[in-house]
Amino acid sequence: MSARCVDCLNEAVERCEVTSVPLCAGCLWYADDGRRISERVAKQLSQQGATVYSPQTYLSVLGPNAPLPNLPKANYAYKRERNGNDTVALLAGVSGLMSLVTCFGIGLALCAAPLPLLPLLLGGIGLAGANNAGNPSQARFLSWLGVAGGAGFVALVLLVMIASVAFGSTIMMPWAAMRGSFTFLP
Repeated sequence: MSARCVDCLNEAVERCEVTSVPLCAGCLWYADDGRRISERVAKQLSQQGATVYSPQTYLSVLGPNAPLPNLPKANYAYKRERNGNDTVALLAGVSGLMSLVTCFGIGLALCAAPLPLLPLLLGGIGLAGANNAGNPSQARFLSWLGVAGGAGFVALVLLVMIASVAFGSTIMMPWAAMRGSFTFLP
């Protein structure tokens, strides 16, 4: 087998019989029914109450001097692939940036009511799943950008409403003035 182990990049000697990922002898776990499995599958099986055996169980039988097959270290760093958590964080970051630009800057007239709430919602979802993202630090940053874009606009609207009530003016709240919901007598 010429593949590299998914966990440590050593030369793989087997594949997980559940997920088919390549594994070296040092990362190969065993189920009580004899299946060769990865550590992730072993954790799932042990949580279900099944007995699993660590790689050291069988490596100790081979002896402490049993060499594990190793290939030279790879020149590249192993990267986890992007997943849905990265996509949600990216959407939160882009929509948060759009919310900041349109609602605070160049397009105040383009700012629609659901636009700032979308990055706020996506940012919260992105923060919840950031630990499972392919690049957790980038996912956290983009999610916080979404939260800032959404929360900033919501805070600005609340401040404008409070200021207009405090100064007795409904000019700053045209939607309320058109509906006639605020009337102030001199």
